[in-house]
Amino acid sequence: MTDAQPRQGEEVIYVATLPGLEPALEAESRECGLAPRRAEGGVEFVGPAGLHQTANLHLRTASRVLLRLGTFTAPTAEGLVRVLARLPLEGLWDGRTPPKLSVSLHRSVAPGPNVVLESAAVAWGLPEVGRAGHLDDEGGGPGLTLLVRGEGDRWTVSADTSGAPLYQRGYRQEVGRAPLRETLAAGILRLAGYGGDVPLVDLMCGSGTFLVEGAWQSQQRAPGLSRAFAFESFPSFDKEAWARRRAEAEARMLPAPRVPIRGYDINAGALGTARRNAKRAGLTLTLERHDLRTLQAPPGAPGLVVANPPYGKRVGEEEDLPGLYRALGATLRGAFRDWRKALIVPEDAKLVAALGLEGARQLPVQNGGLRCLLVLAGP
Repeated sequence: MTDAQPRQGEEVIYVATLPGLEPALEAESRECGLAPRRAEGGVEFVGPAGLHQTANLHLRTASRVLLRLGTFTAPTAEGLVRVLARLPLEGLWDGRTPPKLSVSLHRSVAPGPNVVLESAAVAWGLPEVGRAGHLDDEGGGPGLTLLVRGEGDRWTVSADTSGAPLYQRGYRQEVGRAPLRETLAAGILRLAGYGGDVPLVDLMCGSGTFLVEGAWQSQQRAPGLSRAFAFESFPSFDKEAWARRRAEAEARMLPAPRVPIRGYDINAGALGTARRNAKRAGLTLTLERHDLRTLQAPPGAPGLVVANPPYGKRVGEEEDLPGLYRALGATLRGAFRDWRKALIVPEDAKLVAALGLEGARQLPVQNGGLRCLLVLAGP
């Protein structure tokens, strides 16, 4: 049925990430002792059973972890029924609650998702099979969710092991006016070379996502410790093995970040949100109300300074942005001249120029579907 089956006792997983974060995910995976292979939109691994649990628990830049069940050729609906009937679902599906399917077709022999849903219902002897929503936003919910991708007559079927998107760590129950996903914040920190061993400052901290992600990295805290996953509802789920994985991760965690973590914002309400989010993350952070125009670098060794300034689409007025970006650039070039810098800004040459960061690198990323640039500069 498939041309990419794991050996006995092994599994193949695909880990997705946000556009632009693929290098960060690959590097992070290697640090975790995994052997990634770059794939479209993420990486793939082959490893021992339970690898999907390790990936869900530890990878900060991962959006979702999929367990590959089969890659095969089926040129007709009848052929699709036959191969779907032979999928190895025993350890994933209880045989009662109908699985939900998320279907993606590209030049497929199937004229539409309904054909795939009908084929699956026939294959598994069910009255019907439900269709899952967009997994990046809501996850598959309870029960088994399968992702079926058809390209021509080639099909790939995977099981969602994550459930709710992995950026939902459990601590950010309040957001600011321009929220930054946890996975994106973690990816930006990694692309900026942050390892949790130098001070971190966020000039416009909002709800505190950069700060919590940086603190957890400094603390060596696994990002998945405070949430549940879809694989916990699989019939084959081994509670004792999962408890051991969690215990090992907790044993590696330090009681506090190794370095100072500071956040500033001119909005008192944003600081209150950041403080409460940090408390839910088990952290006490240094948060101060301050205008970035008069901000001075904290005493001690320099580290990494980050910012997610307004884009003119969600907060602020577009005509005010150039002045704000010039002020931000002046502070970065002045008080923080000896610090490394990482800013996520809109894909706007005039605003990037207003920062005045000569020699800065620019990497394409996306934030909430908006095309952005990660601007990286150093002393």
